[in-house]
Amino acid sequence: MDTKTLETSKMTDPGALAFWTAYLRSWGINRDFFELIPEDKYDFRMVDSLETKSDTPRESVAHQISVQRSYLDGAQAGEIKFGSISVKTLAFKEMSKEKLLKELANANRELFTFLCDPEINKKVTRVPWSRNPVGVTVALWSLNSHEILHTGWNLALMDHLRIKRYPSLIAMWG
Repeated sequence: MDTKTLETSKMTDPGALAFWTAYLRSWGINRDFFELIPEDKYDFRMVDSLETKSDTPRESVAHQISVQRSYLDGAQAGEIKFGSISVKTLAFKEMSKEKLLKELANANRELFTFLCDPEINKKVTRVPWSRNPVGVTVALWSLNSHEILHTGWNLALMDHLRIKRYPSLIAMWG
């Protein structure tokens, strides 16, 4: 997704803009990673034993798309829920690198559009970590934390796949 084509001036809520700015940097680092991995490495599994199987890059990006959609759907519906693997998530795991990257960009466009709602600061949602509903932009900060967790995982994959550190990662984390 070319973030330059998204007009952040449409995002009138300061909390939504603060989230979007931080999230976009975290998301961009992971997107760049998934773009750098050759298609023939998208099914590389770092750990593959009877007891433990790590996610492949394909499974990881499918998971990130699914989680992002869970946050967005939940924020829109008034309750964010996790836990079940949807049919769509399973379909993502069968997609090519190119299609996955398009889905990732589409999910971000939808999130951006949601954050541009002039009434965003009035929206609340229930979340698993609080008894009381919270503002949706507050809830979405956990999505940013989720992206950062995946950056850590991606660093381990980078070392196994001999991918050098790249500009967006270096700019954020050194």
